[in-house]
Amino acid sequence: MATGSRNNKSQQIVSRVPLDLIGELEKVKEEGESTAGFVVASIKGEIKRRQRKQARDTEPKD
Repeated sequence: MATGSRNNKSQQIVSRVPLDLIGELEKVKEEGESTAGFVVASIKGEIKRRQRKQARDTEPKD
């Protein structure tokens, strides 16, 4: 049985988010989508974007 903010599959994180972003998030979330699901999808997308940028930045220049 998991106790605290971490288990075998995930870790709970807490973060302050500006109110204007919360309002925008609520406008674009799909019906039935949880805030956690939205945040996880956003994090995955940002990780991929940064990995692609790093790969481009480390490519040898001609």
